Amino acid sequence: MIIDAHAHVFPRLGTDSGDQAAETQLQIIQHHVQFHSQGWRRRRDGLRADDSPLMPAGDGIVDMPDVDFRIAKHGQLECTVDGEDYYLQWYPCWSQDMAAPPELMIAYMDYLGVDMAVLQHDHIYGSLNEILGDCMNRYPGRFLPLAQIREWEADQELQWCRLEHAVETLGLRGLYFAVESLAFTGWADRLDDAKFEPLWETVRRLEIPVFWYLYTSHRNRLGSYLEQVVRLDRWAKSHPDIPCVYTHGIETIVMRPPEERFDIPVEVLTCLKNPNLSLEVMLQLMAPDTEYPFPWAQDMLKRLYDELGPEKLIWGSDMPAAERSVTYRQAMDYVRLHAEFMSEEDKSLFFGGNAARLFGLEWI
Repeated sequence: MIIDAHAHVFPRLGTDSGDQAAETQLQIIQHHVQFHSQGWRRRRDGLRADDSPLMPAGDGIVDMPDVDFRIAKHGQLECTVDGEDYYLQWYPCWSQDMAAPPELMIAYMDYLGVDMAVLQHDHIYGSLNEILGDCMNRYPGRFLPLAQIREWEADQELQWCRLEHAVETLGLRGLYFAVESLAFTGWADRLDDAKFEPLWETVRRLEIPVFWYLYTSHRNRLGSYLEQVVRLDRWAKSHPDIPCVYTHGIETIVMRPPEERFDIPVEVLTCLKNPNLSLEVMLQLMAPDTEYPFPWAQDMLKRLYDELGPEKLIWGSDMPAAERSVTYRQAMDYVRLHAEFMSEEDKSLFFGGNAARLFGLEWI
């Protein structure tokens, strides 16, 4: 059984969903892509901009500039600065309507032979608890959706009840916690704050895993990211009975100088060695300027394999966004065909067994 631990289903971007207005979603997307590694380009000539046209005055949502930020077509986002239009190729060019229905993901999964996919959440895609629950019900046995709360209000009972409803009524299988959304409070809150303990008690009672996304979109990208890593390390040590996943792989690759980018920071390795923490390996998207089958990724994966062991590594693709850089097959085959240091048994754990254990599934 093959399980993709990172896939997405969502309605057209920039539209209302659940209790999240389209305006709020646009704010979150703008904040998220300020310093995106794909780079912003001028619309009139396609040349890459020297600096981000979204350069904020600070690190909070309220610090973002008014640049008529908008959803375009063909996988692109747009903004206008001083009369000049810029675009970011955020999703694959084939994404004309900027939506990802469940049938699209099912088609890809069937083509590649993927049995199940974890539907990760994020406010950039909307408020999707009900939508993802519906996907699971319409396609039984294919999706493992994660629940979403308003992280910046995670100390409020309403959010604990929201999580309970998502799991107990809608059937969602875990919690996706995006640290970036704490920008709504100007970073007054931290992921390991004591006031969030009632939330973790709810998670513990529901017996679900937490999928952590640590990216912040701070101007000091690396410093802020490593701060979140240290905080997650502290959280994992104080909540050893809650299984969790460090998502998106080693994102420091896109934040560090070229000569250092393929080193794994000691803070990251220290955090990942917590017994209750697994790593989602998504190296195929971290260095789009390099060529498949990514020899550097083989070296990095071997170090993670040696340091952490095969039981802590989980495959994730980030489909359909992955096809901005690689094909779905390449997202699997750079490990399946080229990681020669892994035994077939360990690859079986990597591509399904470890995720199945996380969700309490029978592994075939």
